[in-house]
Amino acid sequence: GRGRRGGGRGGRGGRINTFNTKNHQNNNTVCLDTNTKVEMPICTFYLAGRCNFGSKCRFYHPENSLLTEKQQQQASQSKKSNKPREFDAFKAEAISMAKTAQDLELRHFATLKGPFYSMDLECVACGYGHTDKQRYPCRVSLVKEIHGQSDVEVLLDEIVNLSNINVVSYMTELTGMSAAECLDPSAKDLDEIRCMVKANLSHDAILVGHSIQHDIEWLGLEAGVDFKQALDTSTIFRQRIPRNLGSAGNALRNQVSSTEANEKVDPFNESESTLLEAKKSDYEYPDDTNLPFATKYRLFSLRHCCIHLLDVDIQEKAHNPVMDAKYSLLLFQKYKSAPPELLRAVRDSLHRAPPTPSFAAENPLLGGVVLSLGGYRLKWAGRFIWKWWIAAKDRNQ
Repeated sequence: GRGRRGGGRGGRGGRINTFNTKNHQNNNTVCLDTNTKVEMPICTFYLAGRCNFGSKCRFYHPENSLLTEKQQQQASQSKKSNKPREFDAFKAEAISMAKTAQDLELRHFATLKGPFYSMDLECVACGYGHTDKQRYPCRVSLVKEIHGQSDVEVLLDEIVNLSNINVVSYMTELTGMSAAECLDPSAKDLDEIRCMVKANLSHDAILVGHSIQHDIEWLGLEAGVDFKQALDTSTIFRQRIPRNLGSAGNALRNQVSSTEANEKVDPFNESESTLLEAKKSDYEYPDDTNLPFATKYRLFSLRHCCIHLLDVDIQEKAHNPVMDAKYSLLLFQKYKSAPPELLRAVRDSLHRAPPTPSFAAENPLLGGVVLSLGGYRLKWAGRFIWKWWIAAKDRNQ
């Protein structure tokens, strides 16, 4: 948590309840030593009977005999109110309606006809931020499906020559690339690799892959010229859910109440044709015209899909663009023609599975390069400590 200064915002702590173990009627301090007075906040989660850290908790867990009567009363009331969450039929119906609306969306990917290709890039850092402007491609891979087989053909796997690029970090743990490979004279320039990609793509090619649009923009490819069209495979597996489950449940509850006051009509039995008519959007954002609440899409990473659908962890170590492109294409081949019922089951399994942390989530800061927004806080903390140390050193001198 944020401790005393933050008042517990965003984490553990909350208000600071302190007391004196020697004289527990004083609610200002905790005396852990009879000779030395040490202040320590009480764990409010422990008072509520909901602390899961036990002896490892960094807040104080007092004995009942050391609590004031008011604190004992609050703790007993909190424990009584800590009941299992009750089933809410309206929230369950809101989730079901969002899934039904997604089932009725047009599956435009099912009508696509190949040849299908997939492409992936790895990038080094040419700046210390986390945006695309501070990245540069270091390896490019292109694969093509083998017709009639559940396999792919590797058409291209080239390392980019970075001798003219100011690289601040090769991020080897993420990209698997090193300075020796990227500065090798045999490596090709990005422009040369771009021409090779265009030469391997046919005019009727369909590029598929997770966030394939980023790779297309990196290489400067143009739809309708270098290839026919592109498909982001994450749109096949994304799950449509209420944007705010509590608000969605309340909206349905109010709708039922108003309907019962006027006429006996079941608000959940909307015709499929009406829902289908409202879902003919480009699927970037859900169309909630005929739904009484707002919805959103939950996207799943390529690694999450491969782990739970193919039982393969493609990014257990450093990223490999050939593997990423290959399994993007295999996932597309497997579920391209799947019926809505199967896709719903697949999405439910991905939604209920434990989250798969990304490399940036586990390593927000790598070699001074920020990979996620959380890395900025770590970097600022390091600078703060360094400035403090320099100032303290100067004062001592």
